[in-house]
Amino acid sequence: MKTILSTLLLVFTLCISFSAELQNSDRFPRLRERIVQAKLREIRLELNLDQATFDRFRPVYLRYEREGSVIDFKDLARLMKVDADSLSSEEADRLIISQLETSKKLIHIREKYYKEFRTVITPQQIIKLYQTEAELRKKVLQEMKRRMMSR
Repeated sequence: MKTILSTLLLVFTLCISFSAELQNSDRFPRLRERIVQAKLREIRLELNLDQATFDRFRPVYLRYEREGSVIDFKDLARLMKVDADSLSSEEADRLIISQLETSKKLIHIREKYYKEFRTVITPQQIIKLYQTEAELRKKVLQEMKRRMMSR
């Protein structure tokens, strides 16, 4: 299990480092595929999905993942980390509007796919899905920080 988690973290770290390129083009389709497969393995374990349910869940999740890949989750957190007093009114306004737009995109995608997920998994599993995704993002960011500090 520890090896799987380490591999998963490595794959996600690579994903983050190539995120700009991956979002703008498919220059790294094999890397993207490996990352998605690692996420699916982790999600399947966390949601405790049997093979039949997973086979119905997978295509829906892949569409959800493709649409969600354009969201910059760092943008959602940026607002909470900035020193507000160091910003001009215009900069603060742009930051807030950017964060709101990013939040709207996420909500739109989640609303759209909630209906589809609901036909395959329970609402409790959907909550676990969102929690698992957030936890994976958190682990990736922690791993990136650790690697940056060790340089």
